[in-house]
Amino acid sequence: MWLQRGKKAKITMEKWAKSSEWNFQSRFFLLEAEAYFCIKDYNSARASYDKAIASAKKHRFVNEEALANETAGYFFMDLGRKDDCLRYMLEAHKLYHAWGAQAKSNALYDFTMKSFEGANSRHSFNTT
Repeated sequence: MWLQRGKKAKITMEKWAKSSEWNFQSRFFLLEAEAYFCIKDYNSARASYDKAIASAKKHRFVNEEALANETAGYFFMDLGRKDDCLRYMLEAHKLYHAWGAQAKSNALYDFTMKSFEGANSRHSFNTT
């Protein structure tokens, strides 16, 4: 049921992305990444997460760039790739902070620190 809903939403989002790249392209790529992740096509998922991030950045949607980085971070967490996870989570944390979502930024920071205690010694979560 959920996979069918996702496929239908992806088709709709793709149409919107074609008619208004500025507003919908990054959202389409993020939905596409999640679909690939669900079917365990990890290489395509990674590429689509990166496309979502690049599109959001290009179109200056800081919130969507943060969300795409966060979601990619969870993707890498599920794959056990700590360094990649931390890199994406760090970027999401920074972007949420820049966007003004301090509560979200702080919650993501806390979650990341608890999830990777000891693994983050090389990474700085400085928000200034």
